[in-house]
Amino acid sequence: MPEHDDLSAEAALREVDRAQGAVRKSSRRVARFYLGMWLGVTGYWLVTLLGPATVKNYATLAIGALTVAGFIHISRQRVYDRRHYRLSFSVTAAFVGTTVIGALYNMFLHPQEPGPLWAVAGVLIALIASAPLLYGAVRMFRSTDDQ
Repeated sequence: MPEHDDLSAEAALREVDRAQGAVRKSSRRVARFYLGMWLGVTGYWLVTLLGPATVKNYATLAIGALTVAGFIHISRQRVYDRRHYRLSFSVTAAFVGTTVIGALYNMFLHPQEPGPLWAVAGVLIALIASAPLLYGAVRMFRSTDDQ
């Protein structure tokens, strides 16, 4: 905010609107981050659980690159919405928990050559493992609509 000793009411209102716009833009960026990560993580789990062995190696590299790109995208924010602070810890904790569930399923229950019923289970695990990210995206998109 520029320093003004004699800030008029209209100038103050414009400055408040500008700040609110920056926060709204920040919230949309977080929502896009969650949505992009949801798509990437769902694809990763589908490829890992149902894809051929050669593609699984590339999926691991792709999810690593997506994580780095997401971190850079989020770290470039200048303003953080209060909802983002409250939501980020719960989404992250839930995502770690569902990822552990997916990893345990992949290590101990998922067969090397899955049949049709195992494919359904793989799709369900992929959706469950990435569900917290979709929840975060929906909540952040709704909060930007409310502002």
